[in-house]
Amino acid sequence: MELLQDQSRSNGHERLVADLPLRVIVALEHLKGDEQQGVRDVVQSFARHETDGKPLSVSEPLYILHAAPEVRVIVRREQGGPVEVVDIVRPATLRTFANV
Repeated sequence: MELLQDQSRSNGHERLVADLPLRVIVALEHLKGDEQQGVRDVVQSFARHETDGKPLSVSEPLYILHAAPEVRVIVRREQGGPVEVVDIVRPATLRTFANV
């Protein structure tokens, strides 16, 4: 997913998006092209403060982003740091863990 990482810099200045962990790269490779584009778009928009995420925790800076109808992106945003993509999941997966 070079495109997401290639866009991780803002005009050569600070990093907007941290390097992707292997599990995220693997998850991206299993998405359809339009879903991959949705992930790229929503993460970049969130990194530029153009899109809000739904907070997942009050104790950690974790947010969920809607990338496509059936794709959610979990990100972490520490104050002053780049956005970290934690995971990419389907809504059904989230519902499963919410019921545990």
